[in-house]
Amino acid sequence: MNDSVVIIYNGAQVSVPKEVADFLEQDRKREQAQEKQDARHLSKSAFETVLSGWDGVKRPVEDAALRNLRLENLRRAIAGLDVQGQNLLSLRYGEELTMEEIGQIYGISKMAASKRLKKLYQKLEDSVL
Repeated sequence: MNDSVVIIYNGAQVSVPKEVADFLEQDRKREQAQEKQDARHLSKSAFETVLSGWDGVKRPVEDAALRNLRLENLRRAIAGLDVQGQNLLSLRYGEELTMEEIGQIYGISKMAASKRLKKLYQKLEDSVL
């Protein structure tokens, strides 16, 4: 006997075979795990924190001066990158492309694009901080 399970699909209750409900639940769990892995891998680096403007304002004048110094150091470090590194940063922050879109441009996976950016961040952090 084929057991049926009621699920919510597009806002409506739908009766599906238990196997389908199990598959959908496993797919949802896989997607959540992938998102968690992506979030962990793509977590903000110190480089991105400088760009985002968050600097825990406690002393506005001093904090602004330090942020300006960090940004100037960052500009110099970016200017010292090779053309591909500069282009990669331009795609990510100038054109605001996703990792997947950057990967498509370079013919690589989104994880490979993310790893390339992580290496750039590390290089920039070493130069700036």
